[in-house]
Amino acid sequence: MSRWIKGSRQWAAAVVITVATVITPLRLSADDGRFAEAVRFAGGSPGVMLVGTLERPAHIAVDRPVPAVVLIHGSGPNDRDETMYGHKPFRLLSALFTSAGYAVLRYDKRGVGESGGAVRGATIMDFAADAEAAFDYLRHRADIDSQRIGLLGHSEGGMVAPLIAARRAEVAWLVLLAPPVVNGREISRDQNRQGAIDRGASEPDALAAADEASRLFDIVMASPTAAERDRQLLQALHDIAARRHMSEAVVQAQHESLTSAWFRHILAYDPAATLRQIRTPTLVLFAALDHQIAPAINEAPARAALQDNRAAEVRVLPGVNHLFVRSQWGAVAEYPRVAPGLAPVLLDTLDDWLSRVEEQLPTYTAQR
Repeated sequence: MSRWIKGSRQWAAAVVITVATVITPLRLSADDGRFAEAVRFAGGSPGVMLVGTLERPAHIAVDRPVPAVVLIHGSGPNDRDETMYGHKPFRLLSALFTSAGYAVLRYDKRGVGESGGAVRGATIMDFAADAEAAFDYLRHRADIDSQRIGLLGHSEGGMVAPLIAARRAEVAWLVLLAPPVVNGREISRDQNRQGAIDRGASEPDALAAADEASRLFDIVMASPTAAERDRQLLQALHDIAARRHMSEAVVQAQHESLTSAWFRHILAYDPAATLRQIRTPTLVLFAALDHQIAPAINEAPARAALQDNRAAEVRVLPGVNHLFVRSQWGAVAEYPRVAPGLAPVLLDTLDDWLSRVEEQLPTYTAQR
């Protein structure tokens, strides 16, 4: 038995990173074979304090440094468990990693839960700064083996983690779960097409909806000034609203979403360019039934981007959705109805790959 098993919206919508400041832990408690410690550390922007949970395997002596992993969330206001639709994938991943001898750091995203700062106005570069701060926080702890700290990113986190590994050779390994590999315009266009199909539209009607969304994206990307962007965008949104009998409140909400700093950055950002810089051992896993980050448009670009990285693997796992939960259909509407729990195919794949990677990593010598 594997040691791991033991233990959408209507329209989808050089980084400077500061070193974390180590703060005295708030509490320490033993829970189900793990030590769970509440931690606080400085985030990637001035005045942003991040709060999270560091879990450490209780079966390993506290004076023995252990390998560790930082869990990096997907898009939206995610807490440290990456809670969505009743699922808590990061809490489950933490339990699995600790049972295999790793410490795990998961934290509330800036502006969410107990963490300071604001989600509004932040881009993936800000989230990368926060994740690197988490990485550095672990590197400065005496109970963590600083040479064996990996990063696991899910969805948007799968774009964030490579940004750190591309500039930090100290990252031991990367696991990217359902990472976007093409730019945000392509991802959002496909999400609109798939979302229309999931709501019962025919393929021609779904493609028309995707084209309609793409025209909005083009306005956001191509307008020479913010004023001209807003003028064209509001006109286009009002045209759509008239055809679809949508309220002014919906128009304004869509305008706010489409013009946010996060979305404008995502539209043009090319994740493949960052992946091409990675030489760190990297495992990229796509979910065969994923309706949000479809393997059909992301798998081949991932393989191409990582072709020069001899320590990289790309796989598509069968029978699972974007949350890597066993699924029949894969649509977002199904999330609340599928049984919680990460799929065994994910756990076995992680177990096999990490076991091989760990054999190549240096054993603990001294903290840097």
